[in-house]
Amino acid sequence: MRSEESSTVAVKDTLHHVLTVEDPKGFRNFLLNNTTYSLGRSLDNTIILRSNLVSRQHAVLLAIANLKDKSYIFRIIDGSHSGTRSTNGILVNGKKRLSHVLAHGDQILFSKDTRAVYQIVSTLSKTPIYKSPKNNNINTDTLAGQLLGNSHFVQYSPLQAIAERDLPLRIRDTINQFKASPEINSQPIIELNLVGKILYLNPAVLSQFPDLDSFGLNHPLLKELLLQLIPLVNPVQNIFVREVAINGKVFEEVIHFMPWNEVIRIYVSDITKQKQAEAIISYQIHYDSLTGLPNRKYLQEYLVKLVKTAQPPLPRFAIVLLDINCFKLINDSLGHSVGDLLLQAVGDRLKEILRADDLLVRWGGDEFAIVVQNIDSNDAASQIAESIIQSLTLPFSCVGHELHITTSVGASIYPDHGNRVESLVDNADMAMYRAKTEGRNSFQFYIPNMQEQSFQRLAMENNLRRALDNEELETYYQPQIDLTTGQIVGVEVLLRWKHVTLGSISPSKFIPLAEETGLIIAIGNWVLRQACLRAIAWQELGLPPIQIGVNLSIKQLQQKDFLVSLKQILDETNFDPHYLELEITEGIMMNQVEAKVILLNQFREMGIKLSLDDFGTGYSALSYLKNLPIDTLKIDRIFIEYITHNEHDRVIVSSLINLSHSLGLTVIAEGAETQEQVDLLRVLGCDQVQGFIFYKALSADEIECLLRAQGGTKPCDLDIQ
Repeated sequence: MRSEESSTVAVKDTLHHVLTVEDPKGFRNFLLNNTTYSLGRSLDNTIILRSNLVSRQHAVLLAIANLKDKSYIFRIIDGSHSGTRSTNGILVNGKKRLSHVLAHGDQILFSKDTRAVYQIVSTLSKTPIYKSPKNNNINTDTLAGQLLGNSHFVQYSPLQAIAERDLPLRIRDTINQFKASPEINSQPIIELNLVGKILYLNPAVLSQFPDLDSFGLNHPLLKELLLQLIPLVNPVQNIFVREVAINGKVFEEVIHFMPWNEVIRIYVSDITKQKQAEAIISYQIHYDSLTGLPNRKYLQEYLVKLVKTAQPPLPRFAIVLLDINCFKLINDSLGHSVGDLLLQAVGDRLKEILRADDLLVRWGGDEFAIVVQNIDSNDAASQIAESIIQSLTLPFSCVGHELHITTSVGASIYPDHGNRVESLVDNADMAMYRAKTEGRNSFQFYIPNMQEQSFQRLAMENNLRRALDNEELETYYQPQIDLTTGQIVGVEVLLRWKHVTLGSISPSKFIPLAEETGLIIAIGNWVLRQACLRAIAWQELGLPPIQIGVNLSIKQLQQKDFLVSLKQILDETNFDPHYLELEITEGIMMNQVEAKVILLNQFREMGIKLSLDDFGTGYSALSYLKNLPIDTLKIDRIFIEYITHNEHDRVIVSSLINLSHSLGLTVIAEGAETQEQVDLLRVLGCDQVQGFIFYKALSADEIECLLRAQGGTKPCDLDIQ
């Protein structure tokens, strides 16, 4: 590290300090090599903040040396060198600071339209860069990214004119230094006349480019320069900038074009490290660090270019969005490390099925996007979607876990479904959501009324959030009948929603929405409390106690404080837990079975009974029955529907009944609708039946009436059947 009196700091080979500034005029990256930087809207600042909302001298950056490991970091100080504070102050990571030692990733807010991010980055050659065999190569749009590894590469960027009032401070300093003492200027300075004859070379040129004088206009620094300047004999601006890449380095040339004096003066700076840092930042901005795939920002810029350059006849392309169903469950149950491995594996598998000119992007979270170019018809997009679905149905192996996933896929077509990037992506997203609501492993194209349906879903979600407060939810109860006595021995609690203006809303519409939004936790706890209060009310009327079955959502079981909430509800309602039966689905067996079994055993220790609902429709395995601490098995209605005339269903039901009885379980058949089904279930030894053949779901008053009649206290005069 140089002494503190030096104007620059020694930059380590492997680390660079970069400040990325965003103001109303766009993004800029500054490689921090000097010991001091001033920031503000005044043109005298080292880093000019192009906003009227910031102070003229808003902040100062100071390099702090660490002599022990020969490194340095930067401190930002609010205000000017003289100590005058800025008008707005500065916020670092959302907190107001007068002074702050910056760390990698710190975000600095100068005003509502001007901010910056501080990063410490390694050299480009040591950064892992994803290159897909399917033509998904990284494009950093920088010369540094192109010249690495090519020792004989020369390339020029177009001339960029700069108005004199907009000259960066470093360029003005260079010009002023030339006027004062060009001979001691450390930057190479070259003067030519308008026919290319070299008029002057300062010592820095002779030191760094000793062959320039002999090569003349054929030297890479000067090549093609006159061809670029000749059309500008009467330029509006007379200062230009271009970048020249030579043999693995990038040089910036500030060209002072003075045709009235027949002089071209060139100031040369080595900006290789700056371009490398910019390439790293560009990679970090445009690529996903987990999968190495392009990210959402890359896709946005890619689509803008694609649409902007489209010429009639318009080439058709598709935007395909896909989502991994139940990914959060995998993350929550197996951990984020397994979830990350799954996302990487999904990305790798998707790359294998894409065509060479298709683009694969990680859209975010568990969502991926694909741009399918040059499609002749919608069938091409459909084929890609079907390939995606089929490919992802094959199991994934992640650190000893065999994972089976499904996906939902939606697509929009350019220009059929919009000619703006935002609308195309939004339409594909709506189509993907429709596919998700249609069930697993499905695909949907965007159709015009999807936006209206999306608004309807949002409205339903808002209504559902208010349903509890508005007392629009109501508990109903479906009786469970003992096949030996014909008596009601229990009820399953069901939920109904009666909206004040929309009327009755089917549970099949709002329960999945409640699950998806997390509202099911509050709703589930409310149902549990209402069921306990209703059962106590029946008992206080002198009616015989019956078993109350309440469905539990997997999301409720995943809540760390659910056991505490359950105990609190039982204590507050003073309900005897021996008459409560919690119904769980087979989804509980998908992951973390051991932890769930511990929780279920805690329920059992409280006296609560447990039943396994909808058995046979999910992830079931008969071996789970002996491991789960359950009391009741409920056979799903799909096995009961054809039991009287389908031998396979009859054998399955008979086997389940016998197995359950051998394990000491009570068996309830759901969905019985005919007397023939009931008679056969009785013959097979089923314990209880729940279905329309006896009763549909009834209100609390109707259940009370039935229980009175069953106890012989008062006949039921309601039409309940």
